[in-house]
Amino acid sequence: MITEKPITSFLILLLFTYSLFAQEDLKLWTGYSAQARLSKEWRLTGGQLLLFSQEPFELSAMQNSVNVFYRLNKRMNVGLGYLRSSDPSDPDQEARNRITGRFRLNLRLGKLRLANSLRGEWHFPERSKFEYRLRYGLRIHRGSWGLPLKTTPFITNEFHYYLSGRPLQYRDEFGEKVVKQSPDGLHAHRITVGVNFRPFRRARASLSYMRQTEFNIGSKYREINVVDPRDGDIKRAFNNFSVLMFRFSYRLDLRRKSTGTASKTNHKTRTQSIVGG
Repeated sequence: MITEKPITSFLILLLFTYSLFAQEDLKLWTGYSAQARLSKEWRLTGGQLLLFSQEPFELSAMQNSVNVFYRLNKRMNVGLGYLRSSDPSDPDQEARNRITGRFRLNLRLGKLRLANSLRGEWHFPERSKFEYRLRYGLRIHRGSWGLPLKTTPFITNEFHYYLSGRPLQYRDEFGEKVVKQSPDGLHAHRITVGVNFRPFRRARASLSYMRQTEFNIGSKYREINVVDPRDGDIKRAFNNFSVLMFRFSYRLDLRRKSTGTASKTNHKTRTQSIVGG
């Protein structure tokens, strides 16, 4: 039976999400993937993410990825992945590549479930703001809400630390050169709110809204969105945007039954045949 409290909380979450949609920089991302469980510990995933811009509405980028995960125990797993991003409208443009190592720790606090993730990324060719990026994320969700399709709301906060970007010439208020270096530092935050649900067996889907905000903290000679005092030009401008995202995944189980399990099954079948005959 569906209680009033989960429904009220769910509606509040949707209204909060809807109130954030009034953004001129709203993008649409949609993706699909397949997950294959190779053994009790190993899992392989592959997928594609399509990125659409709003004005004009067009496919701006396409990301193909493959990842392998190893389960250390019921709470921790590690993974390694590769992602290739390209612009389908400009085949002559150089593709962007990304290698990612990740660690995930799952915890429970009463009925709340906490997923801590730490990712280290190497981007090549390097981007203007970074070549390496560290990402820490915390996803919070609750167990069953008693909603249709096993729908579960979630919220994720993520912080990005930039490293080894292209050197930026920093100047004082008079326009004199001070230092030329990479804008290393904590420079981005992403918040995501959404719902996970299961449309059918072995399938999972999610609908979410994400907002990225870049900022400066720490030394002014490690900042981005720097104003040149000589002409007022902004270098390495903030990249703030919103995303409405839909994802779908399907799980495959490719594990081979052990010989012991198969033997027990065959023995049980033979015994039932003798008793029944």
